[in-house]
Amino acid sequence: MYNPPPDKREVAHDRDTRPGPPADRRDYVRLLLHIAVAAAFTAAFVALAFQARASWTEVRDWVVPVTIPLYALGGISLAYLVLRRAWMEASTGVTLLFFAVALTGFDLWRAALTTGPDGLRDSFSITIGVLLGFSIAALAAGMAWVEARRPSKPPAPEL
Repeated sequence: MYNPPPDKREVAHDRDTRPGPPADRRDYVRLLLHIAVAAAFTAAFVALAFQARASWTEVRDWVVPVTIPLYALGGISLAYLVLRRAWMEASTGVTLLFFAVALTGFDLWRAALTTGPDGLRDSFSITIGVLLGFSIAALAAGMAWVEARRPSKPPAPEL
């Protein structure tokens, strides 16, 4: 049987005297909240992309699935910035995202009024795609900027 050195027996190897895990590691609800918020934002990005793609007259079914990793990057970046309360860094991406959502509303309104090919719906879908791309780029840049200036740090060891 292993006998630990006498100087560590009371601190590291005796289960009764070990300190508990840090509070951040015990808080699984907060960790799951981060993951859930990132997944929700990613799903919103993908829904916007599919809605923009719905107005295309030609079949390009590969476009949205191929770009899903970029939408995931945007969702993760937005969740990171919101949960770190980095409002200034998120403002550009969120503003572009707001315009993309507004144009998606106009695109849906135009779809209710017309049938068949429509040049205005095509211009809406192209603009929505461009705004989504710039929004994702701005959010990813904001996340990199926040992490470079205020990096995430693990909790201090208790031993």
